[in-house]
Amino acid sequence: MSDSKQLTIAIHEAFSNNAFDQVLALCHENVEVHAHAFGAVFTGKEGFMQFMQSFKTGFPDVRIAHEHFVVEGGSVAVQFTGRGTHTGTLQTPAGDIPATGKKVELHVAEFLVWENGKLRSLHNYQDAGSLLRQIGAM
Repeated sequence: MSDSKQLTIAIHEAFSNNAFDQVLALCHENVEVHAHAFGAVFTGKEGFMQFMQSFKTGFPDVRIAHEHFVVEGGSVAVQFTGRGTHTGTLQTPAGDIPATGKKVELHVAEFLVWENGKLRSLHNYQDAGSLLRQIGAM
């Protein structure tokens, strides 16, 4: 297994376990996170923390299950499913959505670039419409 794949698994496991300090320890100081479904870019470790909290606030129990990897050097393409329960307020660019208690399954593709063992950039693609339908907001 490549280092880049192992690092990707480690960062997703830490996220699933709410170990945000472990996630941030794997990030470059100037990491860039592109959340394409929401048209948002987060920069630096503080920005990455905001990105993670936007999901974990709405779905504190969300866990990542990997499905497919394509790895070339420090570049990783990964497809996974996030499963959780909407027990907190979901923060969206259009406003907050109160908890519904509904279970969700979200299919995601991410493209990560690792440099010297640190995450340099992450591009996250997800079906936000599916998520909103599952919680009854659309």
